[in-house]
Amino acid sequence: MQVSSLFVEYSRNPLAIDTPAPRFSWTLFAEERGQCQSAYQILVASTEEDLEADTGDMWDSGRVQSAQSTQIVYAGSSLQSNMIYYWKVRVWDSDGEPSAYSETAQFGTGLLQPDEWVAKWIGRGPAVEQRVDVINQALDVVDEEDKTIEVDGRSVLLRREFVIDKPVKRARVYVCGLGYYELSLNGTKVGDHVLAPPKTHYRERVLYDTFDVTGNLTVGANAFGIMLGNGWFNPQKKWWGWRMQWYGSPRAIMQMHVEYEDGTTQLFSSDETWKAATGPIVASCIYDGETYDANLEKPGWEEPDYDDSQWDSVNLVEPPGGELVSAMLPPSRVTETIQPVGRKQPEPGVYVFDMGQNFAGWVRVKVKGPKGTELVLRFAEDAYDDGTLDPSRNGSALATDTYIMKGDGVETYEPRFTWHGFRYVEVTGFPGEPALDAIEGCVVHSACDPVGHFECDNELINKIHRCTLWAQRSCLQGVPLDCPQRAERLGWMGDVHATAEEAMLNLDMALFYTKWLRDIQLQQDEATGDLPYIAPRPGTAERLGRSPAWSSAYLMVPWYHYLNYGDFQLLQAHYENMKRYVQFLGTLATDYILPKDVHGDWASVAEGWEFGDPELVPTAYYYYDATIVSKVAKILGKEEDANYYAELSQQIRVAFNERWFDQETNNYETGTQCCNAFPLFLGIVPEEREAAVLENLIDDIIEKNNGHLNTGILGTKYMIEMLTQRKRSDIAYMIVTQQDHPSWEYMLRNSTTLTEEWDPGKPGETHGSGNHVMFGSVDAWFYRTLAGINIDERHPGYEKTVIKPYFPDDLNYVNASVRTIRGIISSSWQRGNGSLILSVTIPVNSTAEVWLPVGTMADEIITESGHVIWDSTFRGNVPGILGGRVQDRYLVIEIASGAYQFEFKLSP
Repeated sequence: MQVSSLFVEYSRNPLAIDTPAPRFSWTLFAEERGQCQSAYQILVASTEEDLEADTGDMWDSGRVQSAQSTQIVYAGSSLQSNMIYYWKVRVWDSDGEPSAYSETAQFGTGLLQPDEWVAKWIGRGPAVEQRVDVINQALDVVDEEDKTIEVDGRSVLLRREFVIDKPVKRARVYVCGLGYYELSLNGTKVGDHVLAPPKTHYRERVLYDTFDVTGNLTVGANAFGIMLGNGWFNPQKKWWGWRMQWYGSPRAIMQMHVEYEDGTTQLFSSDETWKAATGPIVASCIYDGETYDANLEKPGWEEPDYDDSQWDSVNLVEPPGGELVSAMLPPSRVTETIQPVGRKQPEPGVYVFDMGQNFAGWVRVKVKGPKGTELVLRFAEDAYDDGTLDPSRNGSALATDTYIMKGDGVETYEPRFTWHGFRYVEVTGFPGEPALDAIEGCVVHSACDPVGHFECDNELINKIHRCTLWAQRSCLQGVPLDCPQRAERLGWMGDVHATAEEAMLNLDMALFYTKWLRDIQLQQDEATGDLPYIAPRPGTAERLGRSPAWSSAYLMVPWYHYLNYGDFQLLQAHYENMKRYVQFLGTLATDYILPKDVHGDWASVAEGWEFGDPELVPTAYYYYDATIVSKVAKILGKEEDANYYAELSQQIRVAFNERWFDQETNNYETGTQCCNAFPLFLGIVPEEREAAVLENLIDDIIEKNNGHLNTGILGTKYMIEMLTQRKRSDIAYMIVTQQDHPSWEYMLRNSTTLTEEWDPGKPGETHGSGNHVMFGSVDAWFYRTLAGINIDERHPGYEKTVIKPYFPDDLNYVNASVRTIRGIISSSWQRGNGSLILSVTIPVNSTAEVWLPVGTMADEIITESGHVIWDSTFRGNVPGILGGRVQDRYLVIEIASGAYQFEFKLSP
């Protein structure tokens, strides 16, 4: 057995964790089936030399008899700030044989105590600024007391020279610039982060980045440079209100810790000795775009020996108010570049490039021309047949970048402090005729690592999967967004919980969601326990409107997170707040029934649907939330709470049925698909009536809607999942593969991402956003039903997996895998020669149940890698197969880790 893939707090060799007790995880490899860990030993040392000598001066766990290989909490000596620690682990297999130690891994610490920040916040704005902490409910409203605030939208340059007088062993920078920043050392950008730091409610929490800059320093003169843009911190007044809030003028804080070869140390930090000036970015706005005047550049400003005598001294400014915390989530990056696939000229001097893919980011343009030439780039998701841009999906966002040329050879421009959602780019002002390669697209999003793979021989399903993934990535920018193109881009919580399970199957979302859940937690009303439905942003839920269907994400996403990653600590961190929200809902309820929701089954196409319909939705979430809290309480060992919330959920269930269940028709409320599917999914329906309600739902799908759904983002998710729960995956598959409206096929006929509406419209008649992930919940169904990769709730973090594929008649193969916290799990199947072959891989230290559908089983023969394991009786005489049973026309086989290949006939 070998140890590989070492993680600390979900990351490989993280640079700056800010927890005093980090968690360790690793994956294991073994050639033989059935291998599992029986014990482990972790060594943590302050030097590599100690670790190489098999000494853990910080922590030697000793041999711990345990199969646990994930989420193991550090229990050594106190960790210190600004340090690098080294660690390795060995394990013992099930026979008690030890492995070799793993390769050495490391983790760094950030600044663990607030008083270790000696740097000062600096900027060009006034030392003290008026604060606007109350959000306006109305659009584009500025309160009278806010009218005196002047917003300067220009970029800010901050610089400071310093001297390094001896060889450097290690140097590390801790930095934050608000709204967005770029840090440079000696003229070179530090790191590859963009749009940093991620958005937070800056009065509560501010994220700093950490960079190792050892290789950026030289003995002699050096220079820091920080460029600041506006981001979410310093928005234009026209966006104040529900979209954006004003926090103040741009500002930055930075300190660099240097350790020299001779053992001495030195600290450099932002203070009043720095200089400031305005930069070449005349304006930057997330929604409207960026204007860059290359003639205002200050060549060499971020390098040593630059003459800054005409620059102003910086102002020491107020801290933004929030606690400085290490940004441990994946940063936004340019993850790939794409080339245009076509170009049209709808009128003289106007060129519209087709990138071939809707995505979030910007373009990099190369151009040569006279000084003062204005190159204007407009972005949109649609274009007319003649190439004319259609920016209607942008709403009020201008989505325009302007570059004013300096006339100095070939000039390259890409924005720093804005991003767009687009497929088409209109270019005007280009000197001459631009070649197709004059621009390239930069795909920008939070760089959550891919973990999932799915494909099959149905091209529509593959397209839905691709479009879901493109939409999901487009909507991750430090916050899970609704969309990347219009004047919104906010953390709508309903969109998130509808797609969180899909996201976790496709991407490593552990740290991203950990950050976002903390954003929500900090915005819970301290007095009442109420929650917002958009996070992060300030303002009370009472003033902003209330939506349990959206706010319940704060309970659902931690639960999904626990199931996927086995994260016990996350449940602990949020449990009391989750309880408080359920208690708050109780204060809104009358006899356990909640008022109508603001949003309801959003984007439903059910006949007569209005905002907030169906009325039962918020009470259904009240039940769902109470059920989750009961489960979490049990996991945390809080039996009294577990019983209380279990009883509460049953009281809600009784009231729900009394209020909305029609005993005569066996329908809920108005009998729409959402009205019947959601209670079935939740288990609210009385057991003796479940079949009748399901029959009504299926009748509505097949007879009334000709095999189509008519649900919105909530009903769609729960109906597809519930049909599989109720052994009607055939109906779910029929819905998923429908060819006309409303369906995914209709939605995606002219789209490369999922859209906000079932009917996205066409240029000039667009309906909503063209890049919206909220209908992507179906992608989880592909992994869990078509490939059959399911979590066993009793064994979270994929300690035990349930492999239970569905085999539609017109599908010939499915290939899927997920890189879990324990390793890669795969499930692939294909038809051939009158039989079906199912290939399954389970990582070391995990087990699985494999469900094989069979008929009477009297004449069935099932083999595994050529060995008969069933021929009227279960033989199970194969290494790795732990047992088997017959259940509900399935042969359920218990397997240990390893790779397996089952072959059997699929019964009619």
